[in-house]
Amino acid sequence: MNYKELSKGIISAVTVIALTVLLVFLLWKIRFILGYLFIAFALSLMGRPIMNFLNGKIRISKTISAFITILLMFSIFFAFLSLIIPLAIEQAGNLSLLDTNKLQASITEQIKIIDESLKNKHIYLFDGNYAKLLTPKYKFKIHQDTIQIGFSILSKIGISIFSIVFITFFFLREKDLFNKIIVGAAPTKDIKKVILALSNIKNLLTRYFLGICLQIFAMFILYLIILGSFRIENMIIIAIFCAFFNLIPYLGPLVGFFIINILSMSSMFTLGMDLNSQIFPNIIWISILYLIAQLIDNAVFQPLIYAKSVKSHPLEIFLVMLIFGVLFGAIGVIFAIPGYTVLRVILKSFFNRFRIVQAITKNI
Repeated sequence: MNYKELSKGIISAVTVIALTVLLVFLLWKIRFILGYLFIAFALSLMGRPIMNFLNGKIRISKTISAFITILLMFSIFFAFLSLIIPLAIEQAGNLSLLDTNKLQASITEQIKIIDESLKNKHIYLFDGNYAKLLTPKYKFKIHQDTIQIGFSILSKIGISIFSIVFITFFFLREKDLFNKIIVGAAPTKDIKKVILALSNIKNLLTRYFLGICLQIFAMFILYLIILGSFRIENMIIIAIFCAFFNLIPYLGPLVGFFIINILSMSSMFTLGMDLNSQIFPNIIWISILYLIAQLIDNAVFQPLIYAKSVKSHPLEIFLVMLIFGVLFGAIGVIFAIPGYTVLRVILKSFFNRFRIVQAITKNI
């Protein structure tokens, strides 16, 4: 190999690396737009059965069918909110009746009992400062900057919702629009591979979203059993709320933990239960059962449901979620399974000559 060929090889390698870096940079810059496209694509998959029924069976035009489909999806969402908001107002009213000084004294008494038990085993955890544990250390004030930030966040949310709805409408109206966008950007020689890959991706993602619905239903039943065991008021709405929150990685189960405990405490308080002898023991049991439900979800529901829906091994799913979580945080975990599904299909379609790719994609 002469120096001329070597220099060409180096220039070619540097060019490929530079273009790859530039592509990654551009994708990162438009990550929110890509997110809108992905969410709109997912919503279009969910609304496709309704769209097919309206357009295929009833013979309504595509534009009107897409509009009605989006309207129905939003109606379901707002119907859910109509159940949640009255519950939140009712529970807020119940909590406003709660004697916070009495509650703090009761919690302090419970901590004192725990501390005395630990001292008998020579474990000094609280050192007698029980009251200070519940004393607020910070005072918050609403400033003009806070209001401006709030309006900025609301405006961004509004733009995001409008963008997603607008894109979803056209994805519903034109069934193969998403495919046409991808195929249009693909090289001519790979069009058949791209079409096959898109078909596989659509089928697997449809199964994935059905799996999510199954997971929500399974967690709803678990939460309903927990709340029903203690005869908590509005237990169906609370169970639905916590089941949907459970889909948010890391933060969702934590928020659900506080919601289920606070609302259960409020419900038991309105029934006139005693804080020390009834409410606190019940809350401890609800917390334990909630954690057991989370363990069942993490160890059984998520691996099995996701494995069946995207045709991957449960251990593979678990490792993928861990890796995406470490690399991209909570957002990474949300998009871990669909992202990995798309990646597997692309690898099988275009890089199947490698043994490792064959091993990863053998079930597709």
